[in-house]
Amino acid sequence: KYEARVMDERSQLMANRHGGDFVDSGEISIAAPMPGLVADILVQVGQQVAKGDTLLILESMKMQNEIKSPREGTVQRVSVEIGESVEQKRLMITLV
Repeated sequence: KYEARVMDERSQLMANRHGGDFVDSGEISIAAPMPGLVADILVQVGQQVAKGDTLLILESMKMQNEIKSPREGTVQRVSVEIGESVEQKRLMITLV
């Protein structure tokens, strides 16, 4: 017998935000889980972040979604600006 769990990309992202498996080293890209508007960016390049820290706020369908860090790291690149509209899967932040 085998047990399997099938998840779409959004479900995987949400699971990862709540303690899913992420590699502890190397570069990781944080992409938009849904289309929306960047309401606020709470980090800047070079800033150290801990697992679970809020990186930015993405507004979608009149709801504000906190995009959190999946692990500890340093912000290498912020690829969006406040007020910018983003499509699903758009690269927003890169951590190392």
